[in-house]
Amino acid sequence: MLLSELVSYIDDYLDVKKIPDCSLNGLQVEGFKECQSIATAATASLEAIDAAIESGADTLIVHHGLFWKGQITPVVGAFKDRLNAILESNINLLAYHLPLDTHLVVGNNRYLSDLIKLSEIDYIEPGNPNSGALVGILDEPLTVAQIAKIYSESLNTPVSVVGDCDEKILLSKIAICSGSGSSFVDDCMSHPFDALVTGDIKEQTYHLAKESGTPVFVLGHHASEQGGIKRLGDHLARKFSLEHHHLHFSIEKEVKTYDCSAN
Repeated sequence: MLLSELVSYIDDYLDVKKIPDCSLNGLQVEGFKECQSIATAATASLEAIDAAIESGADTLIVHHGLFWKGQITPVVGAFKDRLNAILESNINLLAYHLPLDTHLVVGNNRYLSDLIKLSEIDYIEPGNPNSGALVGILDEPLTVAQIAKIYSESLNTPVSVVGDCDEKILLSKIAICSGSGSSFVDDCMSHPFDALVTGDIKEQTYHLAKESGTPVFVLGHHASEQGGIKRLGDHLARKFSLEHHHLHFSIEKEVKTYDCSAN
């Protein structure tokens, strides 16, 4: 299919124009005019770009692209290497940030909601995709440990929990915000949910979560934003008979932790 047709379809499907964002969503770098094979990844890292090229993809679709609104930067260092790799290979780069987080079918938040089988799903401000998070009800109440185990096994990543981790408490109403979603606990002490699932948190989140009695599940930013971009790629592959390669890099598992307290 034509690149222009693919871009137009995704822009409409994700309602890009209706979601204010700091990302330049849509086509970021133009290459091949025809699209037959797509690759998806969370971030347009050099590792992902090289893997997409090696897979034979003509188009790379990511959640975190190379270009952001208001960005003025010299083309040097890692940014130069990434851009140079894309231009030399003539591969297309498409990026979709908040519109992919919030989509009710293929979005990152919806993917994380489905892993723990939430129902009655809506935005944290009912009907408003710009409110940034989803809220749903567990089919059966679960403990902190049960939810952490589901995410750890499903995403193949370590899961941390801050705040109230009392194993006797059963959780029912869960808020989901992939990436950096700690603001939903940080902004107030009274929350319309029993627990929050997110990617990463700020320093004050631990204290506010504990003081408000709200468990916060920390999945890792990268791990929390794998599902949406893969679902989008799978959807496009089915609809347009495209070849699809999802490029998954387990960043959180590769980070080395050193405990020097015993020395």
